[in-house]
Amino acid sequence: MATILISLFMTGECFCDSPFATRVVSYIAGTGASAGHRNPQTALGEPARITGTSSAPETVTPFQPAWMTNQIVSIGAGGSLTLELGQAAIDSPNNPFGVDLIVFSNAFFSDVSGGQGSPGYCFADGGVIDVSDDGATWFEIPNTQADGPMPTMGFIDAGPFDSMPGELPTDFRKPMNPAITLSDLQELNYIDVINAYNGSGGGVGVDLASVGLNQAHFVRIRQLAGATSSPEVDAVMVVKPILICDLDGNGVVDSADVSIVLLLFGDVNSPGDLDQSGIVDSGDVSIVLLEMGNE
Repeated sequence: MATILISLFMTGECFCDSPFATRVVSYIAGTGASAGHRNPQTALGEPARITGTSSAPETVTPFQPAWMTNQIVSIGAGGSLTLELGQAAIDSPNNPFGVDLIVFSNAFFSDVSGGQGSPGYCFADGGVIDVSDDGATWFEIPNTQADGPMPTMGFIDAGPFDSMPGELPTDFRKPMNPAITLSDLQELNYIDVINAYNGSGGGVGVDLASVGLNQAHFVRIRQLAGATSSPEVDAVMVVKPILICDLDGNGVVDSADVSIVLLLFGDVNSPGDLDQSGIVDSGDVSIVLLEMGNE
């Protein structure tokens, strides 16, 4: 087994408090890891939205995954990739569907409609996801595949096999509904596939509650020794929590939300009662002010 070990690897740029992986702790290229995809730096930052060469570009869709050597890293049987997140993934009730972390790979669907984007089989390579808060004690996430459904979608308004990117990017920090499975998508038309993604960029959702962990600063993707497939990793993202202070639903906590709380001041059984004290009061105004600017 060819082994590459990179310890305390840092890029030249600081991504402090960023919602993606910002540091490679270690990388071991296992058996079957693609020789052209052994640069672990490619797992840092956001997932790819476009792929291919300048002469043959491709938009990243559930049918066209990222595949360039500067976009994905291959794990291999017996191999592993350990990443540190720029900010902790938090097990929070404000995270959509209870998902706290998303792993992106280069899984993709076959098309059973002759180019119209109707999912058939999902080409995925499995792999294990482990999480840790301290980088020493690890917990294996049950019933998940690191390289598996759902494939990455880069744009809401791009076709399944487009060469050029769309104008409406998906939200990589928004998880898909984990109740949606491959069987739910099979043979749907592409518009229905887009609707099922509901603005999400796809990926594999991780719920830290499944292992009793309150937060995680480290993620490890590995493949079992003797496996016949090699997972590829594009990125890891911390989920964006639902903002309870975004009272007008515009996606950001701003002065308009402060105005709403002030208008509701003194009301009981009100959505402006953010601290659940029973009445909208100065405590709720303080909460909104503290969250100002978050999105």
